[in-house]
Amino acid sequence: MDPNEVPDNFDFLLDGVIDSFGILEMVSSIEDEFRIQLDMATLDAEQITILGPLSLYVAESAKADLSAGG
Repeated sequence: MDPNEVPDNFDFLLDGVIDSFGILEMVSSIEDEFRIQLDMATLDAEQITILGPLSLYVAESAKADLSAGG
């Protein structure tokens, strides 16, 4: 699948790309790559595996971190 053609509602878990352990690995990788800390209390557990909401959350977290001087 072409990355540019992946829809925002693509669900990594339901579409079989990752399993429950993969979610933990994905979160860890995102935190390392973008040097942010994902706040699991504010992140909707049902949205964490869906590309669009996850991307938006990561972008907002990175922007907030930059604004805070991180």
